[in-house]
Amino acid sequence: MHSHSRLRELARSGIIRFQDFDVDIENAPLSLNHSITRAGGSLLLVVDHSHFTAKQTRFEIFGSKSEVIVAEILQIVRDEIISVQSKTVSMLASVNAAVINSLDDNEIVDNVLREVMHVLPHSDAGVFRLFDEDSGYLIPVSYDGLPDDYKDYRLQPNESVSGEVFTTGRPSIHNGRQNIIDAHRVMRPENQSFMERSQISNALLCVPVMAEGKRLGTLTTLCFSRDGAFSVFDRQVLESLAAQVAIAYQRSLVYQNALATSDRLEAMRSDLARKNAELDRAVQLHDTLLRIFSTSGGLAEQLAMVAKLFNVEFRFENVLGMDYHSGQWSSERETLQQVVEVAEAPVGYFHFDVSGDTSFHRALFGTLAAFVALDFVRDMSRVNVLNASKKAYFEDLAEGIEGDVLRSQFGFRPDRFSQILVATPPGERALVGAQLALHKHEVELQNATKLTNALVFHEREQIVMLFSASTMAALERNLAVLMDATSAVSVCIGASDIYEQPGFHRFAQAQAIKAAECLLRRGRPGILTNRDMGIELLLGGRDRQEVLRFTRQVLDPLLNDQKHRVLYQTLFRYVQEGKSAGRTADALQIHTNTLYQRLTRIETLTGRNIADAADFTLLSVACQLHVAYAD
Repeated sequence: MHSHSRLRELARSGIIRFQDFDVDIENAPLSLNHSITRAGGSLLLVVDHSHFTAKQTRFEIFGSKSEVIVAEILQIVRDEIISVQSKTVSMLASVNAAVINSLDDNEIVDNVLREVMHVLPHSDAGVFRLFDEDSGYLIPVSYDGLPDDYKDYRLQPNESVSGEVFTTGRPSIHNGRQNIIDAHRVMRPENQSFMERSQISNALLCVPVMAEGKRLGTLTTLCFSRDGAFSVFDRQVLESLAAQVAIAYQRSLVYQNALATSDRLEAMRSDLARKNAELDRAVQLHDTLLRIFSTSGGLAEQLAMVAKLFNVEFRFENVLGMDYHSGQWSSERETLQQVVEVAEAPVGYFHFDVSGDTSFHRALFGTLAAFVALDFVRDMSRVNVLNASKKAYFEDLAEGIEGDVLRSQFGFRPDRFSQILVATPPGERALVGAQLALHKHEVELQNATKLTNALVFHEREQIVMLFSASTMAALERNLAVLMDATSAVSVCIGASDIYEQPGFHRFAQAQAIKAAECLLRRGRPGILTNRDMGIELLLGGRDRQEVLRFTRQVLDPLLNDQKHRVLYQTLFRYVQEGKSAGRTADALQIHTNTLYQRLTRIETLTGRNIADAADFTLLSVACQLHVAYAD
């Protein structure tokens, strides 16, 4: 009203005085109301336009033509209200197409506040919140006229004004700073702290944003002017705008979902086309590899054909000791790996370049692995048949069957001297893994020996090796070579004595098995001959813990206390030196009297008499077994 030219002219002429007053909009009439009273020589006109402006205007009119002036003022107020209504409705009807007609949800969010402040020009700031179902918070997705950290001001449903409006679906108007402060009665401590640091507006209007009965969020506008206020008409305008925003936003989400569905369908179509192409390529690979593996050549020749045909560089190794690599292969390059499996047990590995067509290489070596696995199964079957034949041949030799047919088979010819070795891999394995381990160790041992006159086969998870030569020296050299070559192989190998009786095979095998079991009992891979078992020949059927319990029982007084360790070392050296006091004292670099003093102390602690043959034998055996089993 204060900006109207006619009212300002009347005020300058002294004909009228007027002033605006805030009113309670809860009881605001739906139309313009006025009242007229006479006070002395003037008229008092009160015009209630709070439904549209949240205010009343009081006019004091002087002079003789006061009734005419009253009519003129009422017409001016009506015209101004109608003008505001018309202008607002016009602006509302022409809200920026970027908000209402846009299918971009981000564009709608970015532009909505600009349109709010355009339609309600007395709005100084605003915030558009959307509810995030994942976090359960109302999140400010856009804001204007507020500090940058307002983006962190997140509300739970029922919290503050916006949370209450979102939960109830009812709009809220608060005019006056104290009213706004009182309205923020439900707040978390962190949000209460944020509000205390912020500037409080003089008027606040918040409406829900809903589409098809579903609440999406809230739309809030603020006025910081000292005499600013929001009316019921402002609320109706903002509700109308919020409804349009909600429809536009919902439509944009449907559009985005449609685009996402279209993208997924296109991705599925592309993926199906790719898989079909890969299937076609796999079929072609299968047919090509089938022709290669149908040839009569060995695996190395077949792999060479693959490398040449497909122009790929790779390396292949299997558990039986085969190691193939193509002509230009380099171990320094970066590689991928394809496992060859039989019954879920790895039996070989392909290593190939990461460069080039990786998907094609994976398909190639995946298919190639299947063919190699089939060949491996066939080879294993042949190996098993050959192994059974070798075992039967050994049985005939052990039974003493003679004849020309047994003179030379499987590359073995019985000669004057023979020796049997039995190898036992430590630990328990699944059936397939145990068979592969036996085959692998069998190949490794065959490659390690220098004596070609050998019959090698496996039975009961043990590898049996029968060697024969014209001299004992040849067999001893062969054993020495095996000891050096198998130092890194985790197998326990027992060796029989060298013999020349043809009917001694079965007894020699038993000797070798005992020696191998002795190494298993010790828990030490390596090679042990029957003649080196010593006292352990008497330990058949005993496990390692039983042997250790025996040694502990005899030697505990010397082993339990660290200060008595020197006594144990003295006793062990005394046993090694054959009870020679002189050699023992020299070896320990002590005086003979000191040695006798220690021996007396040992007798006291152990309760054994070293001069007694039975007691000394017991102490000697315990020392020897403790070295073999406890160290």
